[in-house]
Amino acid sequence: MVDCCAGSGAFAFEALSRGARRVEAIEPGQHALPALRVNAAKLGNPPGFVVHALPFRTVLPRLRDVDLVFADPPFPWYTEEPALVADLLRLGGGALAPEGRLVIRGEHGTDLPPLPANLVEQDRRRWGRSWVAWLERRATAG
Repeated sequence: MVDCCAGSGAFAFEALSRGARRVEAIEPGQHALPALRVNAAKLGNPPGFVVHALPFRTVLPRLRDVDLVFADPPFPWYTEEPALVADLLRLGGGALAPEGRLVIRGEHGTDLPPLPANLVEQDRRRWGRSWVAWLERRATAG
């Protein structure tokens, strides 16, 4: 499992507590990274927890056969830096296992950029001021 834009690591630690064997937490932010590391230490530095203090553009291309990519990017990316969201979708989709899923959160009033050819949106739910979209790899003929 990969937690992009991991922040404090809440989603990553929840996944570990529910049986994930390995969680790759991607968080390069100078303000969030210390909190992520402190939280990991408070939880005894769980086995299988890996912190990448690098941008997702560096980490995701190295990963393969991921069952879940969870992304909660900063909401301003959708309007101010849409190329980042597009790259997150492209690279996250490329890291997925054949049956893997990419789950991404956004804010009402914004939307995903056009999806890369290898991804299709399966569902979207709205909560409060945000939405969550479930994406999966597009079935290929063969």
